[in-house]
Amino acid sequence: MAIMCQASILDYTGPKASGFAQQYLGGDPSEEIENLGGTAIKIEQYGLYDYARAAYAYAYQLDGLEMASDETHYELACGVLNGFPQTDLHGEPSPFCKLNDFPLRRMFETFLARWELYEFEDWSGVSVRALSLLSNMTVPAVRTSLSKEGFKLEFAAREGTRRDDDKALTLNPKDALSWLSRRRGFTANRNAETRDVASVATEIFANPDLSFDTALQRAMTVLRVDANALADVTQRTAQWVETLRKGGSAEIDVVALRAMARALNAPEPEFVARAVKHLIGLDLTASSPASA
Repeated sequence: MAIMCQASILDYTGPKASGFAQQYLGGDPSEEIENLGGTAIKIEQYGLYDYARAAYAYAYQLDGLEMASDETHYELACGVLNGFPQTDLHGEPSPFCKLNDFPLRRMFETFLARWELYEFEDWSGVSVRALSLLSNMTVPAVRTSLSKEGFKLEFAAREGTRRDDDKALTLNPKDALSWLSRRRGFTANRNAETRDVASVATEIFANPDLSFDTALQRAMTVLRVDANALADVTQRTAQWVETLRKGGSAEIDVVALRAMARALNAPEPEFVARAVKHLIGLDLTASSPASA
């Protein structure tokens, strides 16, 4: 669709009587553009396709993410999203139209948000829009969550922006990473530095709104630690760890819980206290007359 929008404009504004737009589509210069659309277009021949593949893999941390580079970021941020046609010749929106939240534009903007969060050392702030894309949440839900958890947004004054602009309201990168790590829909970068991720995992357990099992599951995901690894550290079975992770009732082993806290870079007293309180609560619930 994006390629066809470009072609429709080239057909009327490009070189006259040359079939330039048809050649752009890879077809016969004498054939009508409408007849060249759909499956006839070999999108693999376009640079836009290569940028899309690289951006998609990096945006969602899939195999092939190494294809993305500073050049990918530059071309998308400066050229594609701002320079590609927003509509076709007749005003029909292209997938890049800023007035519509089409999947292609969302994907490219998600790539930009992730790249700038992890690859820019001096990035001043992460916009509410970027947080929405990275967490797979709506903008209103992001605003509500940030307010509830006490995060303060700042207005990044730019020409033509308003204080209610979701791209002008930003959160500093450290707080943004901390907030994102607590979101179920967020995927941390595969190549994130261990020390940075570890500090984020510590903050997960400091969040009182998360149950112990939810916090444990997220910390294991962020640190990329599985049940077998924690079983080795705690000298317990992987099944015991999995029971804790899934919110089941397990034997209270303070020594093992302390070892688990150290492995997850969490403060031992707080971690063990939360775990014990959680497990005792499960036992009390299970033994209550109502549950019987």
